[in-house]
Amino acid sequence: MRVLDTPAGWVVVEATATGVSRLDQVGPDPLGADRDPAPGFPVEPSDDDDEAGGAEPGAETGAAAEHLDRLASQLEAYFAGRLRAFDTPVDWVAAGVHDEFSREAYREIQHIPYGETSTYGQVSVDAGRPRNARRVGRLCTLVPVPFLIPVHRVIRADGGMGHCPEYRLRLLEHERRNLTAAVPVPFPGDGVRNGGP
Repeated sequence: MRVLDTPAGWVVVEATATGVSRLDQVGPDPLGADRDPAPGFPVEPSDDDDEAGGAEPGAETGAAAEHLDRLASQLEAYFAGRLRAFDTPVDWVAAGVHDEFSREAYREIQHIPYGETSTYGQVSVDAGRPRNARRVGRLCTLVPVPFLIPVHRVIRADGGMGHCPEYRLRLLEHERRNLTAAVPVPFPGDGVRNGGP
């Protein structure tokens, strides 16, 4: 497990040898004044970690550490306006995504181009189950690894943003600015820092 500080707030990430299995935003207050991660997610290990058997954050080795390093680098590049698509692998099983429709829906969401949107209904059609738009909406709310699965690009048929609309709109505006900018434009550090995708 690692805790990363991003312009959108603190995130807790976990990975296995197969890929990233969790990315949770646990960030500080919306104005960014609180620079400590949420309780229960220590950045520095305590003196009791060895006695309690707790793993030291950032102590991953091998492929899991490589996936976390890659994700940290890609998040930094994304928020700096230099990355348009994440390619860090996802461990679907460890992330709790066990059924084929959910995996296919998440894969379809991964194919939505940077700065563009698709609807819950269209993702449902593309995933092979045209009558499951509501389920796609629920999957977007439960996404285990936002950014790797850019659910902020999935909207309602009426154009509404669904869950966490202000945050999702900020991410889309960040992407759209970078589609037209001559040089990368960093994610703004003011305003709402967290709230989830």
